[in-house]
Amino acid sequence: MSCANACLSFGLKPVVLELADHVGGTQRSNFHPNLWMLGYPDESGEAMTRRIAEHFLNLPVDLRIGAELRRCQATDGKFRLELRQGDQAASTIADAVVLSTGMRPRSTPELTALAGQTTRVIVGALNDTIRDRIRGNRVLILGGGDNALDHALYLAERGNRVRVCTRRAFSARKPFLDSCAARPEIELRADCLPDGYAAEADAVTVRWGRITVRYDWLLVMYGYRPNTDVLARFDAAIRPELADSGHVRVDAWQRTSVAGIYAAGDLTESPQPSVPTAIAQGLAAARAIERDLRG
Repeated sequence: MSCANACLSFGLKPVVLELADHVGGTQRSNFHPNLWMLGYPDESGEAMTRRIAEHFLNLPVDLRIGAELRRCQATDGKFRLELRQGDQAASTIADAVVLSTGMRPRSTPELTALAGQTTRVIVGALNDTIRDRIRGNRVLILGGGDNALDHALYLAERGNRVRVCTRRAFSARKPFLDSCAARPEIELRADCLPDGYAAEADAVTVRWGRITVRYDWLLVMYGYRPNTDVLARFDAAIRPELADSGHVRVDAWQRTSVAGIYAAGDLTESPQPSVPTAIAQGLAAARAIERDLRG
């Protein structure tokens, strides 16, 4: 949204392809205060996204909701994108392409399958069920980063007993670790990877060796991974390079390894992924496109 807005300022004509039925990405489900957006203290990611989306939807931007990219190929110095919207096939020609597909929660095949069997398993931090339904329950959180411990504190404040298990040591910031250690409702366990899981009608049983424990909820908070699956739809000759982390590699102007293709937001490697970072990168990408097309 930031890149499209900036493109308008630079005299460019942005076309935005959105696979979902709405704009805003995962922030639409972020009920936590967005700590990184200066000037809007205590505003949740959800409220912030509504505010930004309202502005964006009033812009003269060609927005195509539910558009799935089927193929991207280079032709005559431009890019041809073949699309599908519902049952309709379409195509568009672009002078430049900006990748901004963000990230999605990381999981394992076993836990993803388990989440498909029961609503008592939640993959990822941004979920309305965590906000609205989990009260006075026994909760297991898998993961040792900031999100895992932040949610442990959130749930403890709502009458839940929480165990947080991580495969190795905890990687969360010290303030989170100290706050969790001070709460008797929270148990932190390092080197505590379960051996197995089983879904019940209203619970999940988790096994460590011969010990089996029944939890009302299992939350999987293994962080995020970049949504680079779309690159499989690009012809091999114009497929941007990835960093060792799996993110799209970009320079300071958000240019990828392929001329005419740019990337912005959480899809790229950033020391602090956040909404302000993504907004700034979208602006930089638009400026780079304007400069590059001008020659």
